[in-house]
Amino acid sequence: MLRTVAIAFFALLAPVLLSCEKVPSVTTDTNQEEQQQDNGGNTGSLKPTGSTLVVYYSFTGNCRAIVNALTTNIKADVLEILPAEEGLDYAADNYAIGSSLIAAIREKPDDASSYPAIKPVNRNAADYDTIIIVTPLWWSNMAAIMQSYLFREGSKMKDKTIGLIVSSASSGISSVVADAKRLIPEGRFLAKSLWINSSNRGQQDTLIKEWAEASFNNNDTMPDHINITVSGKTLPVAIVDNNATKALVAALREAPISYEASDYGGFEKVGPLGRSLPASDSQISTLAGDVILYSGNQIVLFYGSNTWSYTRIGRMEYGSLDELKAFLKAGQGNITVTLSL
Repeated sequence: MLRTVAIAFFALLAPVLLSCEKVPSVTTDTNQEEQQQDNGGNTGSLKPTGSTLVVYYSFTGNCRAIVNALTTNIKADVLEILPAEEGLDYAADNYAIGSSLIAAIREKPDDASSYPAIKPVNRNAADYDTIIIVTPLWWSNMAAIMQSYLFREGSKMKDKTIGLIVSSASSGISSVVADAKRLIPEGRFLAKSLWINSSNRGQQDTLIKEWAEASFNNNDTMPDHINITVSGKTLPVAIVDNNATKALVAALREAPISYEASDYGGFEKVGPLGRSLPASDSQISTLAGDVILYSGNQIVLFYGSNTWSYTRIGRMEYGSLDELKAFLKAGQGNITVTLSL
């Protein structure tokens, strides 16, 4: 483990390697081997207690402190990622081990053999709606141990909300964000990642609280409505609660979405959303005013009716049918539709 002299030496050298020390913690899944024995040795065997999972890797103690502060602000299960080989000092010999691990990943990022082995995990990322990754920075990149976990598990995080907290000395975190998006290519990343570094670590609890409140506490409750705006006029849409609407609301919390819609079949306006939402299609007979997800990535606004396999988003609240048709400019060509909260 890194001692005081090593930490001071690290600060003088460069903002290269920062993570978390093996010290006792609260409310985490650090004793994974024991827990897996209790659960028959099956990975991912612990049942989730909520919709959020915090995943972290630790070497110097800083990341664990971040996780402890974070979990006082949000309800989450916690999973610590541990290297398979214990007792390695990644900072020894001018960070020789840590830098060589990062170099191997940089050289062949698609090769599983480039990533260091980690111990089995006992929580399944697919069981959660939100994943928060807390990781140190090594040589400007995400710590190799965390990269190993995400290389293996990132595909399970498709369409999940992904938050990222990075701990470093002073190096910027843009390459760590890029690593996360490479390893979780279909995750829905929050617009803002949190960077804890040597200059703001004294205020870290406040920064974590503010980030958590802005990113998650407002997301706990689904809104009843979203808004549809066409040509400066807005109609509310009463939405249903399903995975598609949750993903849509998460995206709208970052920014409104605009797209072009055109008439089809004399009963709808349809257009590409510019992103995919998790579909749960079933045979639906639509009515005028229905808002529907088609093919996972197109929004259909009905001013007539149709029967097809769709995922329901909600229903526009409008006056008369003529008013709805006028709002959607039914039969009059393309319109620009803006969705917002």
